[in-house]
Amino acid sequence: MEDETYKYKKYFDVFMIMIVLSSVFILLYDVSNTLGKFLYYYDVYFVTVIFSIEYLIRLWISNDMSKVAIEEYEESKFLDREFDTWKVTKQNVKAKFKYILSPLAIIDLLAILPAYRPLRVLRVFVLFRVFKILRYTKSINSFANILQTKKFEITTLFLLVVFITFVGGAIMYVFEYGKNQNIHNFFDAIYWSFVTISTVGYGDIAPVTDEGRALTLVLILSGIGFISFTTSIISSAFTEKLEELKSNRVESEINKLDNYYIVCGYSNIAKLISSTLQKDNKNVLVISKNKEYIEEANNDGYLTYNYDITQKEILHKFTLSKISGCFVLYEDDILNTFLILSIRAYGKDIKIIAISNLESNIEKMKIAGANNVLNPTKISALLTFEYISNPITFAAIEAILYGRRNAIIDEIEVLSTSFVEKKLVNEINFEKYKLILIGVVKNNSSKMMQKTFDVYDKKFYFNPDFELEIETGDILIVMGYGISINYFRSLILDSVVLGEG
Repeated sequence: MEDETYKYKKYFDVFMIMIVLSSVFILLYDVSNTLGKFLYYYDVYFVTVIFSIEYLIRLWISNDMSKVAIEEYEESKFLDREFDTWKVTKQNVKAKFKYILSPLAIIDLLAILPAYRPLRVLRVFVLFRVFKILRYTKSINSFANILQTKKFEITTLFLLVVFITFVGGAIMYVFEYGKNQNIHNFFDAIYWSFVTISTVGYGDIAPVTDEGRALTLVLILSGIGFISFTTSIISSAFTEKLEELKSNRVESEINKLDNYYIVCGYSNIAKLISSTLQKDNKNVLVISKNKEYIEEANNDGYLTYNYDITQKEILHKFTLSKISGCFVLYEDDILNTFLILSIRAYGKDIKIIAISNLESNIEKMKIAGANNVLNPTKISALLTFEYISNPITFAAIEAILYGRRNAIIDEIEVLSTSFVEKKLVNEINFEKYKLILIGVVKNNSSKMMQKTFDVYDKKFYFNPDFELEIETGDILIVMGYGISINYFRSLILDSVVLGEG
């Protein structure tokens, strides 16, 4: 009911809004028509029961009663005294009454009262059910919260309008009473004053004296000023809260995703990585405290978050299980190292890939918690040397990496009970699937004496021996056409589901 990140809450909100609107429709229909049995029972029993249950649940969760009891228990044990049941009861009852007297709780209660049909006067409270929509519409709540930030200015303006309306009405009453046939009492004068100051001017009451007309001019000019002032207050409030509204929207969109990658910074490397992930149909969230980078990432079509990710409260807004990986790509090694520490402190299992502008800092970033650290300068130098010494080979590798000839290099995880598990390399006919096995990243230690390379603290067997056993968790590095790789991967998944392993 209160958790905005709960994926089914939106369905509950829509359901409650439909209930509210249907009950108001029944009230309006009942004015000039006779309710049928179905509508009567629906309104009196179904709607009322739903609202009553919701009211009781919200009352129950309005405060954490167990937390109060636990705190008292720990305090009494620490001070070596008896558990004060009365103190716990009093605090919980006080919290419940505080909720009962809150505006939204009163609206919820008034929404239930119309069910008691013998008291016909209570039926007017059906209209209070419309205010319940405030609970279920985030946009309206956001608008109310924005206005709350300008509470002082709005209150001052309201009091000033009330004062001018009263003074204008009093002056109108003095000059026009007995001369204007449309002003019968003081309320008529107040009504005219408010309509005039709001610049609505219905025309049902018009001044007939010169003094009244002069007063009208003053009130109209005052009304224009009040409207301008109100507009400026609301505009400034929205301007101040614009970034917060954008962040709330992004958080809402992120919570809807099953998984996504976080890209910290938006340097040239970050742009290339984000573009590659997007082409592979991966969800990307770009985070930076630089507004220019955020605007650029927005224009490129990515979800963005304009915050300093090193702040702990920012990290806790993300669901750990949904983060597939985190790329730390700032051009400052100190910032990257601090960021790695912050992310690793938040999630021990998050895969972190970072860049280091100085090769001497690579080991430090790994100690800080990065799974892998790359030095762009070193990689560029190696690629440049390869291009100069072996241009044709380089062009072939580049075409494969960019998928320009449909042939790609990809990794396939070996799943438990799949048809490749516990088989030797020579027992898997990769040619049959039109694939080339480049190497195997072993999840477990192997007894093979073949030369290996370290990859993410695991052993990579390049061109593995035929006698190498494939085990659960191993990664097969294969090259082939995209359709062949996807087909082989689907066979592994199907064999797990069907139990053919």
